[in-house]
Amino acid sequence: MNEHARVTVLLDETVATGKNAQSDHRQDTHEHIPGSVLRGAIAADWIRRNGQGVTTTPDFTEVFEGRGSFGPLHTPASLPIPLSVRVHKYEPTRKCHQLWWDAAFGDDAERCPRCEGPLERSKGQARGGIPTTTRTTAALTADGEAEDSALFSQRALDQGVRLHGWLHGAAVRALNPDGTPITSLLLGSRRSVRGKASVEVDHTVSPEPVEATGNDVVLRLAAPAVFVDDFGLPSSTPDLRELSEVLGVEASEVRGSWTRWDETGGWHAASGLPKPTERCVAAGSTYRVRCAEPPAENALRTLMARGVGLRRREGFGALFRTEPPLGFAAWTSVAASLRQLPGLTTRLRERLDPLRRGTVDDESYYRASHKMPPDVGEALRTILGITDADFYEQLLDYMEHG
Repeated sequence: MNEHARVTVLLDETVATGKNAQSDHRQDTHEHIPGSVLRGAIAADWIRRNGQGVTTTPDFTEVFEGRGSFGPLHTPASLPIPLSVRVHKYEPTRKCHQLWWDAAFGDDAERCPRCEGPLERSKGQARGGIPTTTRTTAALTADGEAEDSALFSQRALDQGVRLHGWLHGAAVRALNPDGTPITSLLLGSRRSVRGKASVEVDHTVSPEPVEATGNDVVLRLAAPAVFVDDFGLPSSTPDLRELSEVLGVEASEVRGSWTRWDETGGWHAASGLPKPTERCVAAGSTYRVRCAEPPAENALRTLMARGVGLRRREGFGALFRTEPPLGFAAWTSVAASLRQLPGLTTRLRERLDPLRRGTVDDESYYRASHKMPPDVGEALRTILGITDADFYEQLLDYMEHG
């Protein structure tokens, strides 16, 4: 079995992964599936299959408490905008070619050269929106009746959303308890009434390599990370010795870091106890690390699946790579070449909702593109590569109305 596996879940029901309890009786949700939620759901499946006694076996301990990694599950839209990136403070105009300026690669402008609008540093917000639903319910008394003044609202990921992530090391074995692959899970809270998801596992695909340029590697956090110094105190930078071991070359210095502090806690369902609250580095934090020589591509792929830092089995320290989006002006010529095809915009609008949910199937569009004139077919394939649903909708409006 490979040392990593790609996990895809399709939400058959709404899923709530609560965060940020508020005094106004509203419960927000993560717009992705944290690695701790995935790990807990798989562990619960093991217990349902084998009974509570399985938690005392060496195999269970190695898989769920060992050095493996349970990464978070994301859609392209739910991944954070790196903290090293500057974005428009206000809505970019149609004449803007560029939307991101990445200080990790030396691009740190203060204003957009096209619209001259001010730029601001990303706060690690998600790249786009993901479909959610909000339900208001009432707490129940011991008699099963609605309790007075106990209404609360909870936001959840909508059904039909598809998310992806990586497992690494011993955690990969969690997907095949008793040699039988897991095909469905119950995710998040209130699993008696929601949370069902279909699961697909691919053991053959390899993760993308961590970004590298020359002797430098660029690490971008898809989840909060827990780092400590030599005294066990919270640190804002990864351990260079850990990176050197994984990359197979000496990681000599952190040449640049763009970070924010955060706190993490949570609830351990198996013990019925709260997890310790500790300081961590927020998702979206970015590091540029100098190595003595360029790491091998295979090592960069391993690092991507494995992640960095402590508590990786709980989803901390997961990594991702990203391509900077182009501004509207860079797409108008592509969109204009498709306006000559009547009815195409209507067909392309059918992709909008699946695109938001991460469930779009473009096989028929790609087949059609190869029957078109070469320049038009290439333009269509380029449009199909857009992952930002809101931006995609703007282009469709331009194709219809100019």
